[in-house]
Amino acid sequence: MISPRLAIHLLAPALLVSTVAASAAAQDSTDEQLRAALDTRDVVAQGRALTHLAWDQNDNHELSFRAREALVAFGGQGLQPIAEALDWAPPELSADIMLALVEAEKRMTFGTSPYTTVAMDQALWDGSPDAKRVAMRHLSRRPVGLMLLSVIDAAYEYPQLSSVVIETLVAMADDRARFFLAEQVEQGDPRIRRQGVEAMATIGGQCLQYLRAWALSDQPELRANALQALLPTTTVGDLSTLYEYFAMFPDDDPDLLAALRSRAEILEELFETQQAIDSASPPLDD
Repeated sequence: MISPRLAIHLLAPALLVSTVAASAAAQDSTDEQLRAALDTRDVVAQGRALTHLAWDQNDNHELSFRAREALVAFGGQGLQPIAEALDWAPPELSADIMLALVEAEKRMTFGTSPYTTVAMDQALWDGSPDAKRVAMRHLSRRPVGLMLLSVIDAAYEYPQLSSVVIETLVAMADDRARFFLAEQVEQGDPRIRRQGVEAMATIGGQCLQYLRAWALSDQPELRANALQALLPTTTVGDLSTLYEYFAMFPDDDPDLLAALRSRAEILEELFETQQAIDSASPPLDD
C-alpha cells in the first residue's frame, strides 16, 4: 500500500504538467481571441471588437487587460469605439473606460477628438462617480464651455464631488457658474464655502458682484470669506465698499482689517495718481 506522502510525490509531476497545459491552453485562447478581433482592415471594427473583450465582463482578466492595452495603442483611432463602450458597458466599468479614453487621446500627435467631448459629456451625465471625476479632471486641462451644466449637475447628483466640480468650474472660467457657486457659498457644505468664494474671485466677471455684496453681510463667516477672497482683486472701484465695511464692522478680525486698510491705502494712492495724470493731460479737441 502506497503511503499518503508517497502518493503526493507521485501525483505532483502530473499535477504540474496539467497546470502548465491548462495555462498554455488559456494563453492560446487569449491570443486567438485577440487575433480574431483584429482580423479586419476596418480599424473602427477592430476597436469595437477589442472593447467587448476589454469590458464585456469576461472572466479572462489577461484578455481584458491586453485588449484594453491594444485599444489605448490605437491612439486617436481608438477613441470612437472606446466612447461607444459607455453606451453598453456596466456603469461600474465607466471609470476605467474613461481612463482608457484619456490614455488613448494622449497618443494623438495634435488636437483633440469630438469623440472625447461626447464621452466626457456622457460620463458626466450617466457615469459612475469615479467616471465623472475622471471626466472633470480632463476638462480642467482642456475646458469645454458647453459642458458647464453637465459639470454642475454632477455636484447635485453626487454632493461628494462638489470640490472637484468647483475646481473644474475655475478652469472653465465661465462666470455663468456664479449661480451654482453662490448657492454653495451660502447653503453648501461648510468645508467648501471658502473654496466657493475663492473660485468666484478667480473667475471674476459678474461673480465679483456677489463678493462685494457678501463683504457687507451680517454673517461673520460669509463676510470674512468674501473679503479674504476679494482682497487680491480689489480695484479703485471697490474703495466705497471698503470704506463702508470699515464703518460697519470695526470690531472684525484685526488682521483682516489691517490687510484691508493697507490695500485701501494703495488703492487711494493709485486713484490720486490717476487723477493727477488726467488733470495734466491736454483736453481733447471737440
